[in-house]
Amino acid sequence: MLARYRNRIVEVLGEARGQRVMIRSIHDDGVERRTAVKWINLLPVDAELF
Repeated sequence: MLARYRNRIVEVLGEARGQRVMIRSIHDDGVERRTAVKWINLLPVDAELF
């Protein structure tokens, strides 16, 4: 599933602990990172991605 987190589009990988999920994102420096974030901080992706 794709979602928006802060200023980037992320891929939701699965549940982590509590109300957190693991996401994968590409940062401004081009490095792919996996991070645990709260569901509440993820927003749905708009109908048009590009």
